[in-house]
Amino acid sequence: MTTKKSNPESKRTAKKTPLPKNKTTSAKTTTKAAPDKKVPTSDKAAPEKAKNKIGLQLNWNRAIHIDTIIDDTLLKILTPIILKLRQDSTNPITIGIDSPGGSIASMQSLLGLLQAPDQDGNRVDIYTVSTNRTYSAAASLLAFGDYAVAFPHSKILYHDLRYSGIEDLTPSKALRTARELERGNVEFSLTLANQVSPRLIWVYLDLFNNFEEARKSYPLFAEKQDTAFADALPADENRSVDIVGFALTLFRKLSNPIGNDIAIGALHLLNKWNQIDKIERRLLINKEGKGESTDFIKGITDLVTEIRAMDSGNQESVESPEPTQLDGLSESARIEIKLLFEVIARRFASDKNLNLTYDVFDSIMDDFAFIKDINSKKHVHTITRFMIQHDYIFFKRSIATELNNANDETERSKILDPLYPQARMLWFYIVSICRCLCSGEHFLTPYDAQLLGLVDEVLGGGLVVSRREWRKKQPDYVQTSD
Repeated sequence: MTTKKSNPESKRTAKKTPLPKNKTTSAKTTTKAAPDKKVPTSDKAAPEKAKNKIGLQLNWNRAIHIDTIIDDTLLKILTPIILKLRQDSTNPITIGIDSPGGSIASMQSLLGLLQAPDQDGNRVDIYTVSTNRTYSAAASLLAFGDYAVAFPHSKILYHDLRYSGIEDLTPSKALRTARELERGNVEFSLTLANQVSPRLIWVYLDLFNNFEEARKSYPLFAEKQDTAFADALPADENRSVDIVGFALTLFRKLSNPIGNDIAIGALHLLNKWNQIDKIERRLLINKEGKGESTDFIKGITDLVTEIRAMDSGNQESVESPEPTQLDGLSESARIEIKLLFEVIARRFASDKNLNLTYDVFDSIMDDFAFIKDINSKKHVHTITRFMIQHDYIFFKRSIATELNNANDETERSKILDPLYPQARMLWFYIVSICRCLCSGEHFLTPYDAQLLGLVDEVLGGGLVVSRREWRKKQPDYVQTSD
């Protein structure tokens, strides 16, 4: 296990805030007094400050074991066991996993059964543990635990979604199935990114002091990537999100070929998005510089309006068409069509001899779907919140204090708006990591899984200090029996 030069949260001057999903509660406050002696009221010792529980401890006396294929049969067997465990106590349930995989749908049903709230809205934390083989759907179950642990000898397999047993296969059915699988991979990678983002931010903080060394090991590559991301991540001494340093550090620590396939592969995916985003920024600059619109969507909008007018004129119905039908494109349609054309423009720019074959068009639509999905602002807001919890590491100042002192939403926006590009790029890189995990087949060591945010801890010590290990060293945390 590597030893950190500084703790990710040691630079905080405000109250320490653990990463989300550290479900901690305060221990009971006690008053110390010498035994057999009555303490005068005026001389009573001040109550001791309540301490947080370390928690995150596996409990094999309150556990279930999955040692077969994850399917509906297993779900039926485990359902009464899980319901009884939930009724007996609200303490965490440990899930031991040694499975070759199975059905994603059955895995999601099992996860829902474990994590659903009770009638009072309370839920039980789930600690997932890779005890040997954790493949396919079992690897996803492992990653979706509230706290995920791996035995050092265990083996973890991540791959793209797959169908089996398709009957009466025809070319059209095969094409439709392939598109559904690709779309499913995109959607699942986003779901996975939301789950692992707190872990990957923890990894980022833990490895932060290694970024400069990684950059020095690959100076030409680092310089090239910095140039590529210069517009999206302008140099600023007050904002230090280092995607390239993070990627290179992961590359050095991950096993071969995972480092290249995932850490660097995700950086290439991020570059692909950045090129699309750069087209958008250039269009805006041209529009402002010329003082007139250069929006190529206008022609399409006019054409749509004309076609709708012609169609409405040919209709025999005496009813007038709805006004919105003749207004061209809605704002959401304009955004999506512009994005699609930007993706196509980038593809033609990279290949002068490109022809729009079915395969090429499918690939373009995959890029379009991927970029459209990751652009959701709700994801960026989540990442921004995590980064503010560690503001001294990311921004070298107390953003949380500035937000607390802000007088109104206008002042808060002035503080948060400059942070948005940084959080956006970090989120996109996390999604890109998950996208790479959901493409192809990747056999991971437990140490790989920890570096990629799929598990929190490797028993005996991993390449990153886990939350549990960090809490044990903090004076304001105490171990409890539950």
